[in-house]
Amino acid sequence: MFMLSVIGVFLLTALLGLPIYFSFGLTAAYACVVGDFPLQIIAQRMMIGMDSFVLLAIPGFVLVGDIMCLGGISRRAVEFSNSLIGQFKGGLAMVTVFTGMIMGGISGSAVADTSAVASVLVPSMEKENYPREFSASVVATAGPLGNIIPPSIPMIVYSMTAGLSLLDLFLSGYIPGTMIGVSLMIICHVLSKKRGYGPPVPYTFSWRNVWVAFRGAALALFTPILIVGGIVTGAFTPTESAMIGVFYCLFIALFVYKEMTWAQLPKMLLESAKTTAKLVIIIASAAVFSYISINEGVPEMFEKFMLSVSDNKYVILMLLNVILLLLGCLIDILVGIIIIVPVLLPLGESLGIDPLHMAMIFVMNMSIGLLTPPVGYCLYVSASIAKVPMEKVTRFSVPLVITMIGILVLITFFPTFTTFVPNLFH
Repeated sequence: MFMLSVIGVFLLTALLGLPIYFSFGLTAAYACVVGDFPLQIIAQRMMIGMDSFVLLAIPGFVLVGDIMCLGGISRRAVEFSNSLIGQFKGGLAMVTVFTGMIMGGISGSAVADTSAVASVLVPSMEKENYPREFSASVVATAGPLGNIIPPSIPMIVYSMTAGLSLLDLFLSGYIPGTMIGVSLMIICHVLSKKRGYGPPVPYTFSWRNVWVAFRGAALALFTPILIVGGIVTGAFTPTESAMIGVFYCLFIALFVYKEMTWAQLPKMLLESAKTTAKLVIIIASAAVFSYISINEGVPEMFEKFMLSVSDNKYVILMLLNVILLLLGCLIDILVGIIIIVPVLLPLGESLGIDPLHMAMIFVMNMSIGLLTPPVGYCLYVSASIAKVPMEKVTRFSVPLVITMIGILVLITFFPTFTTFVPNLFH
């Protein structure tokens, strides 16, 4: 009963429109007063929640995303993608998804990827006879690939929370991320062909155009190889890789592409700092909520409830998918990791589920939540940049979201898709 009242206070404050970290803070204060916890626990658990070396990678990847937008890196990734697959019906929509896959291997943030790709591609798609609502929906659904394809900010937080190897988590996202990306490109092609989207006369494929685009984008495309390759080979830690990514992108943006100036740096650094601060304060405040729920035995209660439904782990996993999809509509993925993952870990252990499999199920479910109101951050960003009502973007995104859910079901029943690549390195 106590935890139900705590959850009720949190939902009430969130529905009133308070920032999420205020909602957690007020809820934690209520829980401490009613549950007879000392109030100093709030400050203590917030500090513990932020006291992780791994979290230092977050500002680096946020900054990498901002440099990509300003420095011409995202635009060159788009041009290279277009040279490869732009000749197909719905080619530019497919390019959007493919660019999302490339960007996902650089910035690690779904929202940053959505913003970068939307600003470049939505105007271009409109010129080629794509409705702005459809363009925005494609950009939005490509955004969550940044959470799944490494590097990934949510995976960094998941590693810290669950005590898993960050390298293994990164590697586990390659196959699921590729499956989603390819599936979305196929559905974009089918929808464009059926609805007549795209230019009347498609592009003509040319190896010369591919080579020219590749030469222009080669340094940009080397970024994910540098960042993830350095981690995989053990050359540097994830935190170091983020900082190396920052200096590398900054160098090519300032001195090679020369699309960014020194005068833009202060404002960009300030915006990156604000974004990082928002992420970290959410993680810190959610850590208090997580501590209270663990102290009150919520993980054990949740485990007993799920096991009372069925002793078949696949039935439980499908039920878990439904629960996580609903939660993804209500809370941000980083908040979900801090609060929900400690509850899921005992359940996964009792069912004998591989921790990497459980991690990918969670990340995919909550990433889909970025496309479903009322949270739907990727939808909001994409609709805002495209200047169209979010309701229309939501309607156009339905077949794309269903496609992602289909891949989620496959991943649920076939854990090898998640564990195959990490096992290669053990």
